[in-house]
Amino acid sequence: MGVDGTFEVRWWWRDRPVRVAVTDRTALPAARRAVARRLAGLRAVDLELARAHRAAGRPVPVGPLLRDLVSVALGAAEASDGTVDPTVGAARLRRTVGPVPSCGSGWGRVDRHADWRAVSLRGDLLAVPPPHWLDLGATASAYLVQRCAEQVAARHGAGVLVAVGSRLAVAGPAPLGGWRVAQGPPTLTGGALVTADVLRPDGGGVRDPRTGGAPAAPWHAVTVAAPDAARAAMLAVAALARGADGPEWLAGQGVRAWPRTRRAALPQPATRW
Repeated sequence: MGVDGTFEVRWWWRDRPVRVAVTDRTALPAARRAVARRLAGLRAVDLELARAHRAAGRPVPVGPLLRDLVSVALGAAEASDGTVDPTVGAARLRRTVGPVPSCGSGWGRVDRHADWRAVSLRGDLLAVPPPHWLDLGATASAYLVQRCAEQVAARHGAGVLVAVGSRLAVAGPAPLGGWRVAQGPPTLTGGALVTADVLRPDGGGVRDPRTGGAPAAPWHAVTVAAPDAARAAMLAVAALARGADGPEWLAGQGVRAWPRTRRAALPQPATRW
């Protein structure tokens, strides 16, 4: 039991910390299973997305999880005027390796800038025309922690906190004094927190979708609090990806934010879920 009267379990998934906490001890096993099951489902999503890339623009059927993740990513792109672009992965690869493997479909050269509008999602049919390359890392884990927290809270009537890397969401009644969090405010009573980083926002650096390179942002990182984790992720990533305009743009979004300006020369790993 934590010092605030909550019960939690932690583990690692794909080199990122996972935290699940509840206000009712009896809900903890179910909460852990729900989060682990959602994360395990991303293996199938990886395979489905690879199949969509190999289809070279032909619509392919996808499961409900990938459908939802793509829908959230495209919604974030539209809401941010294209600043949070899920096709920025191709621009990243163009800058780093030149010819890139297209998920088993052979080698080719990526020549265009990111353009999320080229991706088509109609019902359960997804089409990703070459040379576009979907990278859902900006919003995928944010969507998952939000859904998991809401599901467990609704089923067990307990307060729930779910965090994967720098994406965190809470649902249900908060513990006395609120949930203790590492970034942003000292405690959180509702909603979500997401931290984005120019060098490492939960598995890969924020990129300018026009160039694939690091944006000329005045901030090194920013933590955003919002009612929904996917929206918090969109706002945090967009604030950095917009470069010099990011701080003023974020100030007009009506959310709380905690920027950091210290920069460090660290390696930039490839983006993952």
